Amino acid sequence: MLAKGFIGPIGDDLPSLIPLLVGLVIFFSTFSVTFNAFDARNAEFDHDIALMRISRVLQSNSYIFSYQNFAALCSQVGVSPLNFVGAISSDETMPNSTDASDVGEAKNIFDTGFFTNGEGQTFYCTNVTGVDPPPKKFSDIITLKEAADLQFVSRIYPIVVEDNKVVKPMHLYVVAWK
Repeated sequence: MLAKGFIGPIGDDLPSLIPLLVGLVIFFSTFSVTFNAFDARNAEFDHDIALMRISRVLQSNSYIFSYQNFAALCSQVGVSPLNFVGAISSDETMPNSTDASDVGEAKNIFDTGFFTNGEGQTFYCTNVTGVDPPPKKFSDIITLKEAADLQFVSRIYPIVVEDNKVVKPMHLYVVAWK
């Protein structure tokens, strides 16, 4: 004999199964969101590590004694998962302006000019193809508008460069994007 209101073995448990299923959906969606955030952060770390490897090769011992030395270091960089530009600049150490108000002022990295030695050789290294003629600053290779939609990372290192038997303090700029 059937009891009144008896729907069946699952029908009676349905009200208790709904909160259980909702709880499982919330748990797994939270787990998925957390994993995606971790994965995105891990990708950022991978980009930083790749940039540090490029920088370590280009910086070497922080003493660049000739353009040929810098070109040899550039050829040692190897394959990178990032597009990069490494360049030596004297903009911050030897400003063109004599105005004291310019010193220490924040500067757009895209306007940073590349160092050209006494023989007319520009100190830059890149894995970006189609860069002709030799660029004079970062914006000749990648503009701020192009970089806005990319994952963009930059580092600056102090180095010295020998030019015409004079050792000059400069900076190595390494910019990478994906």
